Amino acid sequence: MAQASNSVQVSPLLCRRCGLPVEAGAAHYEVFEQMHYVCFHYEFEHPGDPDVECRAGGCPASGRDVAPAWTRISGVHLAQAGNTVAPAILALEACGYIVTQELDNFVAKAGDARFVADDPVALLGLVRLAELRRPWRTTDAELDDVISRFDL
Repeated sequence: MAQASNSVQVSPLLCRRCGLPVEAGAAHYEVFEQMHYVCFHYEFEHPGDPDVECRAGGCPASGRDVAPAWTRISGVHLAQAGNTVAPAILALEACGYIVTQELDNFVAKAGDARFVADDPVALLGLVRLAELRRPWRTTDAELDDVISRFDL
């Protein structure tokens, strides 16, 4: 005797704009008018050429003209020295940070973020650390691994 299945087939959420399944943004399916966020953005928020970044936060075209990191740094050989101090300050300012000097420390501020270091190159490193690692602290396992590989 065959058993009846009590499982319910759930239809995938389909984007009204492109017709593909909405998976990553399923929790916000109704908020974005039954579309992917990207489809919603291009449908309602993005004026003009979709390849040109607009002012909406999180625009998918953001960074489109920026080459991948490995391309931007290819062939560069750089060591921290006196000639890297001014470029580090200029790089921070180009990223929108306000850089000041407070006694023996350099400070970079943007919004409610504040970074403090002994020199501008280290300051730039702290900003990049915060961009790449959230949270920035290591786990015990990561710390053990790094200590085993480097003389720290």
